[in-house]
Amino acid sequence: MVYQNLSEQLLLRKCSDGDSAAFHEIYTRYKTFVFAIVAARLEDTDDAKDITQDIFINLWAARERLANLRDFKPWLYVLSRNHVISAYRKQSIRIKGEGYLLQHLSELEHSAEDHRLAHELNSTIINVVDQLPETMRNCYNLSRNEGRRNAEIADILNISEKTVRNNVSEALKRLKSNLRSTHPELLVLSLLCFNWLFLQF
Repeated sequence: MVYQNLSEQLLLRKCSDGDSAAFHEIYTRYKTFVFAIVAARLEDTDDAKDITQDIFINLWAARERLANLRDFKPWLYVLSRNHVISAYRKQSIRIKGEGYLLQHLSELEHSAEDHRLAHELNSTIINVVDQLPETMRNCYNLSRNEGRRNAEIADILNISEKTVRNNVSEALKRLKSNLRSTHPELLVLSLLCFNWLFLQF
């Protein structure tokens, strides 16, 4: 059987049935996509390679679920993002967003208080974004954390560019509102040092 010619949905059904050749074809089609998602978030290329491998190992382990998926690419994006977040929370990797955040502390006085606020700001942003609706959260992460253009995001998530713009805009409004009401000092810090965060496209 020529697996390269099979539709994605048929490949997923075969994967669910334990067809390793079908899974290899899925891997071939999406390994670059997954690595790009992971590498965009990490400082170390070797870490990105390891996590990409782990993602596909976990994908095979959970292959029974694949037959029921209708939007595989957006689902795979979320799976990849969650693996990065999980590794970060275990403190086994460093994410690019953290480095960028701390790098811009040079624009303030380098005091212990500034560093404390920067770490708190980063944690607050992660927590708020995690609570957003799935599509909004994905749009925000792809836009702000990975620097992707609206057209790229629309292609990854299979939505229109207008929907991307609306979701990013709403995510920023919610984030700013949360910081204003719960952490006003962090909002001031973000506006002083990280005004890129709230820039509209």
